[in-house]
Parts: sequence; structure tokens; C-alpha cells
Amino acid sequence: MPLQSVLLQGILLKGGHVLDALSSCQSIAFDKTGTLTTGKLMCKAIEPIHGHLDASNGVDPSCCTPNCESEALAVAAAMEKGTTHPIGRAVLKHSVGRDLPVVAVESFESLPGRGVVATLSGIKARDSENEFAKASIGSVEYISSLYRSYGESEQIKEAVKCSAFGPEFVQAALSVDKKVTLFHFEDEPRTGVCEVIYTLREKAKLRIMMLTGDHESSAQRVAKAVCIEEVHFSLKPEDKLNKVKAVSREGGGGLIMVGDGINDAPALAAATVGIVLAQRASATAVAVADVLLLQDNLCVVPFCIAKARQTTSLVKQSVALALTCIVFAALPSVLGFLPLWLTVLLHEGGTLLVCLNSIRALNPPTWSWADDIRQLVHSLKNYVSAKLNSSSSDCSASTVPL
Repeated sequence: MPLQSVLLQGILLKGGHVLDALSSCQSIAFDKTGTLTTGKLMCKAIEPIHGHLDASNGVDPSCCTPNCESEALAVAAAMEKGTTHPIGRAVLKHSVGRDLPVVAVESFESLPGRGVVATLSGIKARDSENEFAKASIGSVEYISSLYRSYGESEQIKEAVKCSAFGPEFVQAALSVDKKVTLFHFEDEPRTGVCEVIYTLREKAKLRIMMLTGDHESSAQRVAKAVCIEEVHFSLKPEDKLNKVKAVSREGGGGLIMVGDGINDAPALAAATVGIVLAQRASATAVAVADVLLLQDNLCVVPFCIAKARQTTSLVKQSVALALTCIVFAALPSVLGFLPLWLTVLLHEGGTLLVCLNSIRALNPPTWSWADDIRQLVHSLKNYVSAKLNSSSSDCSASTVPL
């Protein structure tokens, strides 16, 4: 019954053991992009920041073909074809309908949590006519780490900090033949996330945190919007994995990880329970997760946790009822205080009580005994009210003159 109940809410559990694991968890961690936010990023600006020729030096400012922004967008779109990452989808969407140069990609390699590396066939490297240009797109930290010179790496980071568009946007950097271009994306929190976080904190009494690979400004902006106080930013996939393991050890209870991307897969696998938004999740994330949310909505997460706790509580109650009835039936019978027929009646009565108690799993889950009592009183009031209305209707019908 619990599995059917959660399935009706658009939640798929990979086995009944997941309910027991969910009920034991004391912490929950959320990924940011695509989980707490809509994931529907919009490219707001493309900004050359390093290695591009400057008109102030007396050189043609169009060091790229046909210009720096168009070439960067064309290269990024070619590298992100077929991607499921929100940033990649935003780049492809931004490139649609634009007059961009044709770029072919070969020797493609994806580095989860860092970025994408490729060779651009048809575009010669600036330093060598015999080699094709190399391109990389990913986080600012990853792109800056590709420059072996410490000074040049610091120049890129400083250029990002001094960007004309500020630090509030989600950022990705593209390096093509030692020219770095910064992409700025805008993302918004999902509707209803604040209510979900409030319920998990105040009613489920869970420790709530955000784990994200984005930079601090972007992470703090979203965290403030959704009322999350504990934020861990600039995390690689292995950093998320280590954080999940550390929190599980520190808290003593289990941890729930909610994510959607391939970057979250290690953390989802290591968590006590991994939850993914199945509509947009990567195949790897779906494979390692324990719970699939079939609808693109986080509002069912509190329901899933409450149902797990309700189910575990009902199992414990049913076991206690069964053992109590067996003890009160068998012990007096062995000592000769009860006849056999009464012993059988008590034993079978205990079985009936367990069955009746199990039917309560059909009720909507609650967070406490007080909520259970309020729900019962409300149901009784509705039942009595319906009976009174039905009786008054029958009386009115019987007094109608012929």
C-alpha cells in the first residue's frame, strides 16, 4: 500500500527497503542548478576576458571570425551538442537562429564536474599551422587551471572578478587557442521550493544544506531565495562525495541527496537515499538513485519522507500489537488460566488488529501524533456532519405534502 500511495504522487521507489532508509535519515542535501532552480538557464552575455586582441593596442579588435562573441558561441554550441547539462542546453538554445560560423569538433572528451575538451577541425592553432586549435569549456576554476603560468591563471581569475556583469550570474568559461571568453547565465529558483524547505526544517526536523559547483555569489543568491542557511560551493563531484560521507559520519543518521546531473552521481550513490528528478536527470544519476520523481517538482519530497516515517511507525506498531496479543494469549493458556478456545480467539483477534492498523497506511501521512489526532477528529466531524445532513434531507422529503 505505501508503494502504491507514493506512486500515485509520481514517486517511484526502487524497493520497499527505501522507505526504511528514508525514515532513518536526519539530513538532506540539495544540488543547486536544475534541482533547487528551474535549470532553464538563459545566456545573458558573452564577454571576452583574456587573450583577445585589443583595439587600444592598434590592432584589429576582431581577432576572431567573424567576431569574438560569435566565434565563442559557435565553438561552445558545437562542443555542447547532445548534452543534458543545463549550461550546455542554454548555449545551444542561445545559438539557434544566429548567423554563426560552422565549427566541427573532434577528439571530444567530457570531464564530469570540470568541463569538456575538444579539438576543432578546420581551425588552425595560433602558434602552429600544422595543428588544429584546442578548445575547453567548463568552470572558471577548471579553465584557469589549464594555464600552467601562475600569473596567467591569476589574470583570468581577476578578469572574472572584474567582469562588467558582476558575480551574480552563473558563469562558464571557454578557452580557444589561449583566448578565454566568459559566458553569463541567469537561473531562477523553482516555485514552491521555500515551502518545501520550511516543511523539511520545521516539521521533518532535518538538517538542510546546498551542495553546488557554482561560485559563492551565485550559490548564496539562490540559497537566500530558498531559505537555506548551510551552503557549500565550488565543489567538484569528488568534493560532493566527500561531503556526503562526512555529514553521514558526523550526524549519526542517514543523509538524503537530491540532484539531477552526472556531477551528482557519486554523491547520490554514496548517500543513504538518492533522489533524482527523472525528467531531466542524466542516465547515470537515474541508475544510481533510489527514488525517482516522475514529475519535475520538488513538492513531493516532504510527502515521500512523511510516508516513509508513517510506514515505519505502522510496522513497529503492528509488531508490538502482535507480540502483545501472543504473550497475553499464550502465557495464561500454558499456565492453565485460559481455555484453548479463548486463547485462539485472542490470537486471531491480534491478527485482526494488525490488519486494521495496516489499513491506516491509506491515510495521508502526518508528522506527529498530534497531527494524527487532528486528522482523526476532522474525519469524525466530516462523517457526523454528512450523516446529519443525510438525516435532515430524509426528514424533509418525508414531510412533503402530496
